[in-house]
Amino acid sequence: MRYEHALLQLLHKEKIGDTLLLLEHPPTVTLGRFGNTKNILLPKEELSRRGIEYYDSDRGGDATFNCPGQIVVHPIINVRQIGPRNYITGMQEIALHVIKSYGIPAELSSEHQGVWVTGKQIAAIGLRMRLNISTHGLSLNVNPHLTSFDVINLCGIEGCAATSIEAELDSPVTVAEVLPRMEQAFAEFFCFELNYISQENLKHICTKCQTD
Repeated sequence: MRYEHALLQLLHKEKIGDTLLLLEHPPTVTLGRFGNTKNILLPKEELSRRGIEYYDSDRGGDATFNCPGQIVVHPIINVRQIGPRNYITGMQEIALHVIKSYGIPAELSSEHQGVWVTGKQIAAIGLRMRLNISTHGLSLNVNPHLTSFDVINLCGIEGCAATSIEAELDSPVTVAEVLPRMEQAFAEFFCFELNYISQENLKHICTKCQTD
């Protein structure tokens, strides 16, 4: 989150271009700005005992769980020309495209954001837009331990279950395999050309911003 804020400021000052972060988080529970703490089903002490970190987040949405086996996509991009509504739709369509490329009958919901397979959530959306710049983004379940999601009501929905690409295919799928599909879908949908930057260079850029 610290890097996101630094990149947002740099983009706002036109010192860098749009940036796409593709991450795999350690076990982490976050609660959105308007989320209900009742949707976190364990005390923070118990989360910590289980090795799960907790953070209050400045994004929209309710409770989410991020973990290994899940691709987390954080675009820090100027959405002025795209438009906020089209941007949200685009993020869902990107996840939908990647999931359907595996032959999984995923769909959007008229009631909840994200992507669903037979009533189970396979991808979640949680965004914030400030200064016409987006932060946070979407998470796609590739092969996480699905029982790990039992520590929350997914997106504030009681009894909601999670699924994954691997669970739906009933065969092994890796994050490394899905990642190029996510990159390609993002680049094609938003007409971006992706240029890779090392983690060390990213850290240097963000650290310099914080000291300037």
